[in-house]
Amino acid sequence: MRWPSGPLEIARRQKNEGFTPEVGKTLERWHEPATLDFLTDTPTSCLVVSWAAGLPEDSQQQKTMAPLVDAARKRKLELVGWVEGSADHNAAIAAAKSAGLSAVAIRNYKGKPDPMVVPWGERASPPWDSPAPVLPITGNVWPGVQAGANLNPDAGPTALPWLDSNGWYIQLARARVRAPVWIVADPPGKGRVLRAQDYSMAVCDSEVAGGRWVVSLDDGLRAGLAEGSAPARETWQTIANTLSFFQKHRKWSSFRSVGLVGVISDFAGEDYDFSGEILNLMARRDLLYRVIWKSQAMAAPFTGLNALVYADAAPLAPVLRQKIMGFVEQGGLLVTGPKWGSEGKPVTLGFNTQFEVRAYGKGRLAVAKEALSDPWQVSVDTQFLLSHRNDLLKIYNSGSSGCTSFTASPDGKNAVLQGVSYSSGRGGGGLRTVWIRPKYRSARLWLIGADAAPVESEASEEYFGTEYYLPVTAAQPYFALEFEA
Repeated sequence: MRWPSGPLEIARRQKNEGFTPEVGKTLERWHEPATLDFLTDTPTSCLVVSWAAGLPEDSQQQKTMAPLVDAARKRKLELVGWVEGSADHNAAIAAAKSAGLSAVAIRNYKGKPDPMVVPWGERASPPWDSPAPVLPITGNVWPGVQAGANLNPDAGPTALPWLDSNGWYIQLARARVRAPVWIVADPPGKGRVLRAQDYSMAVCDSEVAGGRWVVSLDDGLRAGLAEGSAPARETWQTIANTLSFFQKHRKWSSFRSVGLVGVISDFAGEDYDFSGEILNLMARRDLLYRVIWKSQAMAAPFTGLNALVYADAAPLAPVLRQKIMGFVEQGGLLVTGPKWGSEGKPVTLGFNTQFEVRAYGKGRLAVAKEALSDPWQVSVDTQFLLSHRNDLLKIYNSGSSGCTSFTASPDGKNAVLQGVSYSSGRGGGGLRTVWIRPKYRSARLWLIGADAAPVESEASEEYFGTEYYLPVTAAQPYFALEFEA
């Protein structure tokens, strides 16, 4: 949990718009050990505290932190000192060791290897090779329906409400590293009042993808908790209940994505922007995918995939190109840019697309006629070319789901379908129907704050597969269907 407090945090915040004396008072209150009381009997196990930023207040922050550190350690809480700006890394590490902190998190740390240091970085350039037990990532979004002028929902492609989610990025990161991914994202400011459900959704957004959100509260909620107000306590209890739910189901975070489409990229520079947005927009369409890093693609099995997308501008190494062509020859679909080549025989389609489609062996090559420029259209065309008859699942009456995760255990004996509705509490239907192609022996429904329940189901008449009927109301932002083979 992010724990902003003390003179350093006050100095930092004074430079930002919206700082008031009341905010400063709250930051002082959170520096006092008594404020830790609201964490009692909650799953909070680690506090991320402001430690050094290259400001004159660094030394004062570290000295005055001692009572809070002592009280936190008595509660068996780990403490991580957050280091940023132009801070002296060696001095910050030494001070943290002396103070009894568990670790220090330093942006893209390049110094002498130290087991106490946890490197962190922005989304586009994280420390992928870090040996630390966790990978903190900054530069993330606050999940939910994006608000525009007058807090009205902004439109996205095809005029649908635009949803912000970190799920696609977490999947990208988890395909690269084994360490748990920590998503660092602060609540939006500018006078927006957050509900308890907004915080619950922020937890769900990361957990559904297999990551962890470093809980961060807005100024009003922090002030309310410091003062012991009942509404603030209720909001915090909702957050704690959501955290507890995922803590009880921690095994789900070890499951891996079950997807139809493999997206191959080096995810760097312009390729990060373009291929990353393809992942984001595929999630919007509930088109299940697997992230395949180009550097790992030779060792990555294509088993279970119906299609591959390669949108990077750079040509592939011959050996990887040969592997992909083998996938196509055996019946797969490749969606790629105009420089791929001219193999295969032209195929006539019944709809317009930016790709020239050619038959190759048992499969098809979809080669762009011009340079790829629209990630949304790539995701749409990929789904059209695959055809909905190959879908693994469909969710009906889901509101603005925006994040659907279907993952399975390594042995395939267990699976879980998780959905987040970002429009919860703002209208939408009640009963939801889920159609799923794979066959399972049993299924049960999980909702936050409720015990597992059986679900009504029946074989689908229109498609092969099974339909499940979920009594999920518009007020519930999350559901999970747990399957057993």
